[in-house]
Amino acid sequence: MLFNVYYLNFSKVYEIKMMLSNVIKTDKTIETNQGDTVDAELQAKMGTKFLKLFNAEVGSDIKSGSSDSQKVLENFKVTMTKSLILSEVMEKCAIVSTSFNGITEGQLVRIDNVSLSLENEMELRTVKMFSNGSFKGMRLPEAGGLDINNLFNSMFKDYSYKLKGELNGSDEKLLIKIPLTFESEFENLYNVDDLFIGNVSLIGIYKGKTKINGLKNSLEFFQELGQTSETGSDNEVHNSQYSATTVVKLKSEDDGIDYNYIDLLAIVQVIKSSSSETNTKQKKMRRKKAAE
Repeated sequence: MLFNVYYLNFSKVYEIKMMLSNVIKTDKTIETNQGDTVDAELQAKMGTKFLKLFNAEVGSDIKSGSSDSQKVLENFKVTMTKSLILSEVMEKCAIVSTSFNGITEGQLVRIDNVSLSLENEMELRTVKMFSNGSFKGMRLPEAGGLDINNLFNSMFKDYSYKLKGELNGSDEKLLIKIPLTFESEFENLYNVDDLFIGNVSLIGIYKGKTKINGLKNSLEFFQELGQTSETGSDNEVHNSQYSATTVVKLKSEDDGIDYNYIDLLAIVQVIKSSSSETNTKQKKMRRKKAAE
């Protein structure tokens, strides 16, 4: 199967591949032996009997043998890429097309025809602005010269993209997370916006049902902590020039739906190739002829 990789958690995929088989091909050698041997034996016997007194027998054995052998060695260098390692893991996946019925927790799955959308877009764009070094070198004198950039980076260390997925032609909904690494989270120069164009395929580990507000991180914890402290200080006098703190919610946080959570390994785009389909048909025809 041909596919293009949008996102790959290579450390997870590599560990699973090593558990399946810890042998990685580096080269390949094909040895071909061609031999031809010809053996011929000619036997001729003649017997004559004269007057019942004299017996004579003449025998002749002729053997001829020829042998010709040739050995051909073909050496191939095998280049292991991320896609090839991922393809070995994908061979062990159960394919989900319309329903998760029969899928158990901890099972490797490949989910096709998934339409993705970003749940924490507003919050994510803000985090991206801070993580790009916009406040680098800025310090707070009131806090003893605290570096704001380092403070935000520590809070965003476990931050992630929160994506909701819908299966084409089904009512099933799913959730995935992609960790924010402040560098390039995606493969082949893709970005998060490329995931929302068309349908994609997800490879991961099925983790069961969960609510969308069950996906927490440090930033949300401090937001809730600040909101709780403001609620508990009703007796204090507040300056009217400061507005109340607004807590940013996920788009579907209050929908009450149980989502299928996938521990994400990769996001790929399956490539349809006419040549690959032709080769597959030819292989099937060869197998049928061999079976007959």
